[in-house]
This record gives sequence, C-alpha cells and structure tokens, in this order.
Amino acid sequence: MRFFLVICIAIMLILPIATLSERETGLAYNINVQNDEEPYHLNKKIPVKMQAVPGQKSTVILANPDDPYYTLAVEISQKENLPIFDSINKVIEHEPEFLLWVVSPTRLSDQILIDFGCTMRSLSSAISVGIISGNTPAQARDLWQRKAKVKGERVFAVNGEYPSASVPDGRIIAFNDGNKTTQSLSGAALKRIFQEADYLTFTGHGGSNYWKLNENTILFSADIPSLSPIVIGTASCQTFRIWRKGSIALSFIEHGAAAYAGFVYSPNEGYLIGEFDGLPFRYTWHDFPVGHAVQVQNQGTLKGFARFPYYYLLGDPRISLQTEEPYRLTDDYEEKDIRILKYTGAPKGFIPVRISGGAKYSFVEIPGVTAAWELEPFYNASLQMVNIRDDKFILFAHQGGDFALHLQLHPQWYWIIADTLIDALDHTFIYIGQTSGVLFSIFAGVIALFVVFLLFRRRKFPMRIPVSAILLGTGFTALQALYALTRLDHVTITSKILEFNFLSLTGIFLFTGCGAFVFMNAGSQLTKWLAVLLAASPALAITAFGLGVITISNIFLIKPILGVGLYNYSIGLMPLITLMFECILFVITFSIVRRLLRC
Repeated sequence: MRFFLVICIAIMLILPIATLSERETGLAYNINVQNDEEPYHLNKKIPVKMQAVPGQKSTVILANPDDPYYTLAVEISQKENLPIFDSINKVIEHEPEFLLWVVSPTRLSDQILIDFGCTMRSLSSAISVGIISGNTPAQARDLWQRKAKVKGERVFAVNGEYPSASVPDGRIIAFNDGNKTTQSLSGAALKRIFQEADYLTFTGHGGSNYWKLNENTILFSADIPSLSPIVIGTASCQTFRIWRKGSIALSFIEHGAAAYAGFVYSPNEGYLIGEFDGLPFRYTWHDFPVGHAVQVQNQGTLKGFARFPYYYLLGDPRISLQTEEPYRLTDDYEEKDIRILKYTGAPKGFIPVRISGGAKYSFVEIPGVTAAWELEPFYNASLQMVNIRDDKFILFAHQGGDFALHLQLHPQWYWIIADTLIDALDHTFIYIGQTSGVLFSIFAGVIALFVVFLLFRRRKFPMRIPVSAILLGTGFTALQALYALTRLDHVTITSKILEFNFLSLTGIFLFTGCGAFVFMNAGSQLTKWLAVLLAASPALAITAFGLGVITISNIFLIKPILGVGLYNYSIGLMPLITLMFECILFVITFSIVRRLLRC
C-alpha cells in the first residue's frame, strides 16, 4: 500500500515537470535565408530576449535576396516603409508585432517550416506571421493588395461529415443579419457560398490539394470558383503544404481569396479554438487582427496536441474583418492585486480582447465563462491567450452582453490542482465516452467478469462479498454518471460537441465490480494492487493507448521522415492523472469496505 502511494506521488510530481519541459524553453533557433543549399539553420545555443526598441517598426519583412519573389518584398518595403531582413534572428532582434514573410512556394519545405515553427515556439513574445506567396509573383502581389478589401458581413461555418464530433452529416451554417440558418453541405452549395462569403471556416478532412466534404464528395483545388476577397480558416489536415503541386491554399489565393489559414501537418481534431462553428476571426479589428487570432489558436494547439506551432496564415496578418472593437471598455482598475476590466455591448461569439500592459499577468478569469493560466497543461476551448510585446491578447467564447476580465500575476495553487484534475476527469469520463472505444470497454468488461468467475468459481465465500462488490460497482458507476451529467455543459478540454454516452457506464460497472470482488478475496498485497488496476482498467487502457499511439507515431512514423515528433503527450497525461486518482480512491474505499466485512 505504501509503495503504491509513493509511486503515485512520484508520478504526480514528475508530470508537471514533464509537461513544462514541452513548453517555452527560452531558446530560439537561428534561421538564415541567405542561400539555397542550406537556407535554414538551427542553432539552439542562441538565447532570445524579446525587448522592445523605442521607435521601431511594428511590421517587418522576411525575404531571401535570391528568391524570385524578392522584388515583391522590395516593392512592399518601399510602399509601406518597412525594413527587410534576410534571417529570422534579425527579425527577432527587432521584436516586431507583425512579420510579412515574402517567399516563393518552391522555397518552402517541411524542414523550413519545422525550423520556423520551433523558433516561434521558443519566443516569450509571439510574432504574428503572414506568408505572402502565390503560384506567381503577380498572384502574391494581389494577395498583399487585398488587405484593404476585406469585409466581415457575410460569414459561414462549413462542417464536413464528422461523426466523432457529433456532426453526422455535412452542413453549412450561415450567421448573417443576426440569424443562424443551417443547410446541407454539397459541392454545389459550397461553391455558391464561396462566391457569397466574406469569411468562411471549414472543419473536416483534407489534404494538400483537397477538402473532403463527405465520403462521396471531395473539393479539389481545380474546383474552386472565382472569389471575392474572402478570408478562409480551416482545421483540416495538411492543407497548408503550399510547396506541393496543386496546393488548395494557393488555388484559393489564385481565385481571389484575401487570406487562408491552415495546418501544415495533421492536427488532433478538437483543439483549435473556435473551430466547427465558432468563427474566431469574425470580430477581429485593427488592434486585434486575424494574424493575432492565428497566434492565439496556435497557443491552443500547443496545449492540445502540438509540439510546435504549425498552423499558418497565407495573407497579410494585419487583416481584420471589422472596423472597430466589438465592445466598449467601461472600467479598468486594481483591487487586491487583481486587475479588473469591465466591458459592455459585446456580441455573441468568440470575442478578441487586447489588454494593454497585460502580458505580465499569467492568469485570466472571466466570471461566468472560464479561467485560464498560461502554463496550464491542457487545452481550454473557451479561452486562449498569447502575449505580444507588453500586451495580452485573449480570445474567448461569449454569450453576448457585458463581461469582465480578472487578471492576476499567478493563479492560486489550489486552482492549478483542481483545474488539472477536472480537465483529466472530463477527458476520461465524458470525452472518451463518445468514442468507438466504448464497445471495446464493454466487451473487455464481460471478459473480465468471465475470467473472475472462472478463477473463483470453486472458492467458498460469504454472500456479502459479491453483494458488496456489486454495490461498489453500482456506486462508482452512479458517481461517474452524476459527474458526467453535472459537467457535460462545462467541459473545456475539446472544441468538439459532446454528448454523453450512457453505454460507457456498462464497462465502468463491470470493471469496478470485478476489481472490488477480487480485492475482497485477495490474499496478498500484490493481488490487491492487481485488483485496483482491474477496477481502473478503462483509465489504464486509455492511458496506455494514448501514450502508446503518440510515442509510436512520433518515434517510428514521423521522426524518421521529418526529424522531429509532431505531437505532445497531453491526451495521454489526462487519463494518466485520472488513473492515479481512481487508484487512490479505490484503494481507500476497497480497504474500508474489506475491513468492515472482515474479509
């Protein structure tokens, strides 16, 4: 018993260290773009301290003098009076708010964007990056010039068929004139919406040259019609591989789009704030433009699944869909070391808020909505934030009307423990319950029951032992059901729509009851520990699967090709925390009942 508790405590101490080791390191990478043979070099020995220089430009240009698109970089520099740099380290030393990366798509590659992403991850102050490119220099110039033509009046959320996110059929959701209407998704309907929309998001499967609407309908890059200066945000796999032939992102730009945001590699769905129907760019304004919203989204991916940011914007990062902020600040004061800001008149949706001088505060609470900490280990679908220079930029889900922000330098220690545990329980008890693993859990539970029956069928024991095991199984199952029903509308660890699957309780009952029965009949400490693990088998299986899949993917499938793993271990750490919590709870409860029964 003592040994078991020591192991649990040790793991609990190691987890925060392991998690933080995947966060900011304080180091940057030296990316030099001066030649074609080795255009991007990594040097992990260069420390970066982002300190603003008075009078410096807030926007700079990154371009290679040997790049065929360099003449466009010079043109932009002359017209906007912006400096051009040929290495990312020079950019970082300047500490800009915005970076226009003017580059030919053929000069980009996996290694270049991986190196760049690792560099961006290491900075304490984010830089809003927009890649200015196109199939030709003329198309890249058109992309840069469309910034002033962007509007945000007609907005649509397009969801491809996604059963695991409670989207059984593709749909198009229109948010125009204060109304929300839904229609079925088809290729013809989507092409029509393309020509109407000012802003559109797409969540569904995809690739470098296509969007997948459903099993039978695919939109290829050649299918895109002529467009108005539309802003497009996607959550699909690998649609930002613009150096690939037939790039769908570049096709959107060729046909008139003003911006396109997408992933270079496959994301773990449900960890991009505002996806599905949130429209995270909808209320962007000049002091919180689309580029900043993309950086906030990248912070969410780092907490949800990504080891480094690989969500990029093709277009000018200074684009915004609104001409003014979507709310009014009414008060800003400090009270007991808490900075309180009050706002009025905000619409419903994801609201972008720029907090002047807010970068020093690591903890943000929005009463009635949620709270978040910069260093929390897991994703929060209701609130994400990023620091740029001295300011803090937050994006949060709002029901409309007045709201307040409470800022603190650091959260209370008990909030960290409670929030981490609740996130872990939400993931294991609610989120996993709507996946295909439920049927496997029930099947495995039946097998466990059969094995326990075979092992103990010839042993004699008082009837109170199986009765108590059934009662314990029922009790823990009821507690989990009560927890799930209480928390269902407050879960923040995923952007997916959650629906609690009551079938998941069957497996919980079978494993908990079997574990309790074995514990009551255990003749040794080892058997007791095995009984506890049997009772916690669902969490154990989820932990092993999550950590195993990530490890195998990173080490054996991805690293040999890209030289680095893509995914962090957040989705494996959550069930691990639940597993430890359950084991401690089972040990205490089973021991008390065993003593009362005098087994």
